[in-house]
Amino acid sequence: MPKMTRRNFLWLTGGTGVALAVDPPRKLVNKLIPQVIPPENIKPGEWAFFATTCRECPAGCGMHLWHRDGRITKAEGNPDHPVNRGGLCPRGQSALQGLYDPDRLQKISFRPQRSGNEAVGWHDAIAAIGSRLKAGGRVALMSSLQTGSLAEVMKHFAAAFGSDRLLFYEAFSYEPLKAAHGEVFGLPLVPRYQIQECELIVSFAADFLESWISPVSFASQFGEMHGYRNNRVMNRMVYIGPRLSMTAANADEFMQVPPGAERLVALKMLRIILEKDLGKNNLSSISRTIERLVAEAPELPGVEDARLVDLCRTFCSARSSVALAAPVGSTGPMATETAIVAALLNYAAGRIGQTVDFSRHHALSDVAGDGQVRRFLASLGPDDTLFIHDTNPLFSRGDAALPISRAGMIVYLGTLENETAAASDWILPIDCPLETWGDYEPEQGIRGLMQPTMPRLYDTRAVGDIFLTLAQAAGRPLAKREGGAPVASFREWLTLRWQELHHKISPAQPFENFWKSALSRGGVWSRKEPAPNAQFSATAVGRLSPEAKQPRAEAGEVQVWPWGSIMLFDGRTANRGWIQEAPDPVTFIAWGNWIDINGRTAADLEIQDGEMAELKTGTGAIRAPVRITDEVAGQTAAIAFGQGHTAMGRIAGGIGANPFLLLGAGERDVSFARGTLRKVGGKRVNDPTYTTLTRQQWHRELVQWIPLSQVSRMEPGDGEELIMPLPEGYKPERDLYPKREYLTHRWAMVIDLQRCIGCGACAVACYAENNIAVIGKGKVGEGREMAWLRVAPYHKPGATRRLGWLPLLCQHCDAAPCEPVCPVFAAMHNEEGLNAQIYNRCIGTRYCSNNCPYKVRRFNWVNINWRKPLDMQLNPEVTVRSRGVMEKCTFCVQRIRNAEAHAARENRKILDGEIQPACAQSCPTRVYTFGDLLDPASEVSRLTREDPRRYHLLEELNTKPAVTFLRRVDGDW
Repeated sequence: MPKMTRRNFLWLTGGTGVALAVDPPRKLVNKLIPQVIPPENIKPGEWAFFATTCRECPAGCGMHLWHRDGRITKAEGNPDHPVNRGGLCPRGQSALQGLYDPDRLQKISFRPQRSGNEAVGWHDAIAAIGSRLKAGGRVALMSSLQTGSLAEVMKHFAAAFGSDRLLFYEAFSYEPLKAAHGEVFGLPLVPRYQIQECELIVSFAADFLESWISPVSFASQFGEMHGYRNNRVMNRMVYIGPRLSMTAANADEFMQVPPGAERLVALKMLRIILEKDLGKNNLSSISRTIERLVAEAPELPGVEDARLVDLCRTFCSARSSVALAAPVGSTGPMATETAIVAALLNYAAGRIGQTVDFSRHHALSDVAGDGQVRRFLASLGPDDTLFIHDTNPLFSRGDAALPISRAGMIVYLGTLENETAAASDWILPIDCPLETWGDYEPEQGIRGLMQPTMPRLYDTRAVGDIFLTLAQAAGRPLAKREGGAPVASFREWLTLRWQELHHKISPAQPFENFWKSALSRGGVWSRKEPAPNAQFSATAVGRLSPEAKQPRAEAGEVQVWPWGSIMLFDGRTANRGWIQEAPDPVTFIAWGNWIDINGRTAADLEIQDGEMAELKTGTGAIRAPVRITDEVAGQTAAIAFGQGHTAMGRIAGGIGANPFLLLGAGERDVSFARGTLRKVGGKRVNDPTYTTLTRQQWHRELVQWIPLSQVSRMEPGDGEELIMPLPEGYKPERDLYPKREYLTHRWAMVIDLQRCIGCGACAVACYAENNIAVIGKGKVGEGREMAWLRVAPYHKPGATRRLGWLPLLCQHCDAAPCEPVCPVFAAMHNEEGLNAQIYNRCIGTRYCSNNCPYKVRRFNWVNINWRKPLDMQLNPEVTVRSRGVMEKCTFCVQRIRNAEAHAARENRKILDGEIQPACAQSCPTRVYTFGDLLDPASEVSRLTREDPRRYHLLEELNTKPAVTFLRRVDGDW
């Protein structure tokens, strides 16, 4: 019971009743804390946004951070940024959960002899580490990929102590891609791939829509390249690889081959181009070598030469095309050779400088390769002070623990106590990327700015300031220029660097104006940088070796195929509830990972669906449940990276298995490792790790397809007539309920299924915008997830390896079956056509859910405990629901009301496209169109009435949905 004070007594006796007095969860707020010094440029009760750069992966997308009263509540894509063009992936949106993570490091930890903790302040920590540096010894620095000002500070810091051991380490280094371009063109770089205008993309197991280089950029370009527009031929994508990934499922053709066989398919394509003289560049000097390599290779079942000939003709004759290679996380000769052949294909078709653009090479070009990492680790000794910043090598490299432990002192700088932090002497808590100044250049010429988007939550420091302070404490202060004055703060260093950029980019403009413009825009970017000179070398072909004859596989022997998850990437986001609860796009599995094996492999091992199995290589072993599917090649075991943490936080710890343990040094040949698989017994029950969707439509035609040959002949207005959710759709002989009239607006949505790639960004955006609770692994396993929007995969009828995704939210029906059955009128129709849910009326009968044919309503089974400070992210304009009430999609009614109020203040009408629900705003491929059906000029009205691909979900039920779907297009070339 709360303490009974005079104030509480008066509050209770004011009509709230005894029930509140005996309810322990009831919160009593006894203090009002005024903002005596309010945050700068913040107006209480009004929205504001700050532009910054996302650092959740090396892609460097532009972000807008939405604020209310000085705290961030929503991350969205920056529409002006050339990388992501306004879209933002699930990981980028989850940056808020990284900022507000209850498990964040809040204070310094000192562990003498790496055991136990001692409380130490910043002054003592800087003094102790500085004293060691001052006394001599060597410095080594390992960091996640950095560019710009922070990279300069790190280089100067290492040089001040006579060291050149600065390593930018990422678990996914794209080493095969860089090595291939180095050998073929003399440019060991990761180029920018221009796929937007490609008429054909051929992917050799490069999952560019998920986690490959810059997935949001590729998704945005793919939406334009592969989307259907009237009177335009739709472009194609062919995927060649061992597993039906999300990228492969979006392909028009999926050629399933064993791991490593992508190289042979690429060689056959190159031989056909040379043999039939299809290319634009002369490669006759290598034709004999290619012919010999193909002749010595084994046959690949399912890959027809006639099909490859057609593919090669299209690849070379297209206005633009591209070949992509190198799976995420792969290293070794086979992966490099595949990338070399892909580079030769691009050169033969004349794509260098067109779709393969070295003028804007990616920052990943500076990431250390496997050999560099091994040499760095081997160099560590007891005289070294090793600084590890924002990376987790003890999780992503099985061979890193022993050499790192040899360092005399390990100083970890990060935001979470992960596996590497747990093995360190000093743990220094640093600012979250959303709390700090900085800059990042993801591609040459694209310079993104980072700014503190809210005050620090804890006693943390900027990384740049830590290195500057340590150098000062060691008696070696850092200066930006040789002979210049020491720089006191990282903000000063950043300003000096941007003053240099100002003189280079816009010298006529005052620096203050240049700086403010860059801050508000999120950075500066030039249209084109000078391209380095690519010199073709035929000697790279000598690197190619004959196809190795694989010995007959013994019982249980498999090829390990780990893959990069769009949600978890390399594991850095595993402690975030939104990410764990967001299902995998292909399997719809959440909260864990699993091993995919072929039915033949399962039969040989006598293992059943869902049974636990052990996957073992020469470097380690993991255990996970098995999923039996024909979506992977025979003798292949596929498992996602990112799970299996032993530290890092309460959410990530103990979830799933870590495939990095299988990939020690020397174990990544043939793209990845060979291993053995055996069943170990046990089966998971009611576990979202295995509770999968059937993906069958059962003749309900939920996701519909239309042949390209048919739709390309149709005119606007052709196709089926829809029952409109307007007065014109009312028919007395058919309708049970009276006609509805709308005076101002009738809000509606169009969802283009052809553009939907299944990434789930919209679903995570809905969580963030609408205060949707993360219910947890156990409750999801019981089917009690709370997502208002699910992007479920379904098989194309008759094609088991073709998927279409159905973003399913409330349909805001005109004749909504959920409304008349509610006994307390909690489900009701508002004056603008929305199916509203009045939470404080709801008594939880769940009649509405039973009567909803779309099953898009969610029931709160438990009261959610919002662990502090996660409650700071809650949107103040959306009610936080309690146990016992139904909830559902509202079309983001709070955004609608804000736009209406804004238009009313300006005495004007709402502009078409001015209102964007969170799902529409975040989508990288622009699947969603929202607007007013009463406005005949609106895009949503035009698409609903004229697009020949239009249809309503389950329209035969006469619910008159306000959501119109546009059919996927089946490219029947």
